[in-house]
Amino acid sequence: MLILIIEDERRIREGIAQMLAEEAYDLLEAETMEQGINMIESEAPSVVLSDINLPDGDGFTALRYCQHKGIDVPFIFMTAFGSRDVAIQAIQAGAYDYVSKPLRFDELFARLKRLEELQNLKGQVARKSERKLAEGRLAVLGDSVPMQRVRRLAAKASGSNAPLLITGETGVGKGMLAKLVHASSQRSKHPFVSINCASIPENLLESELFGYRRGAFTGADKNHKGLFEEVGEGTLFLDEIGEMPMQLQAKLLHTLDDRAFRPLGSTRNLHFKGRVIAATNVMLEQMIENRAFRQDLYYRLSVLSIEVPPLRNRPDDLLPLAESIYRELATEMGRPTEHMPLAIAGQVQQRMWKGNVRELKNYLERALIFGDDSIEEDLDLTLAEAISRFEHSWAKRVIADCGGDKTIAARRLGIGLSTLYRKLEG
Repeated sequence: MLILIIEDERRIREGIAQMLAEEAYDLLEAETMEQGINMIESEAPSVVLSDINLPDGDGFTALRYCQHKGIDVPFIFMTAFGSRDVAIQAIQAGAYDYVSKPLRFDELFARLKRLEELQNLKGQVARKSERKLAEGRLAVLGDSVPMQRVRRLAAKASGSNAPLLITGETGVGKGMLAKLVHASSQRSKHPFVSINCASIPENLLESELFGYRRGAFTGADKNHKGLFEEVGEGTLFLDEIGEMPMQLQAKLLHTLDDRAFRPLGSTRNLHFKGRVIAATNVMLEQMIENRAFRQDLYYRLSVLSIEVPPLRNRPDDLLPLAESIYRELATEMGRPTEHMPLAIAGQVQQRMWKGNVRELKNYLERALIFGDDSIEEDLDLTLAEAISRFEHSWAKRVIADCGGDKTIAARRLGIGLSTLYRKLEG
């Protein structure tokens, strides 16, 4: 959080700045209303802590100026002790809050903390942690041996603040796994912000990540917060990190090492308090050999790493995963959240799913939209093969519904346990 202090008495201003700096806040200082307005326009502070009586006007003038210009920055006014009428006037004018002089810093810190919490709930970066958790579970649903390892690693990563590198083929659910790690961590109440490094041109990618100040380049007619600032204490997910240009790789490494960054056109660094999770579907080690990716950045990002296996390597997870995705899609479409139809379940088990979870989700969404017309049956099968395939599919669904307990599933199916195992092998 970048705080602008507008106070004409130097001793008071420096004392406030020292106390806030000890709490790791980023600071700007101004001693007049005009200086304050200029800094609001040029540096885009997160909050303005202003005295009301200033040499060239009052704090209300700065507040009204921001309101007129459409600059959304909260004001906290400092008022003389006992000036209740002035405090009420400040709130009525649109100020966020006020504190009395001489300042009680515990009171000021409490107001700033509450403001941070409110700001974290605003805008597109404010999502409910429950929603993130539900989406993330899709990536690690299943009891196969490969996914058990992924779950163990994800649990460890959730308890750490170190950078995390997620690898795996296209469509395996790297982004969903990143959301799960975030939602299970202490940062879950803060934003989860993602950007695809392959989909944005180099010059725009730098602006999106680091932000810029007005006048930094042609066309920069207003301040723009970058994702490193916008994410706050949340998680920044850098998808397709292997596509990041070398110049930006150096800036990213600097940010991770120093926990600070500088917006384009600014003269001061800002603290980075968030966490970075990166993902890639390419072999970064090979890119390092080809001098297309920085080795030092690779080591910095891969303090923790998780490889998400493709669907073909965990066939036992197919039906439970498909069932979960099917129900979620049905809910989103306002459809009855009943069991996935048998015909669709059969198709799920037959296909190779080279596009992994993404392809599976697309297929299920199409099946929900078009119904039976989207299901391609294999008419070359013999009756015995079709029956065997159906029995295998149905047995897998019942086992999944029984929480993986094959003994209970066999009892529900009315067959012996050894017969169930034969059906699973068929």
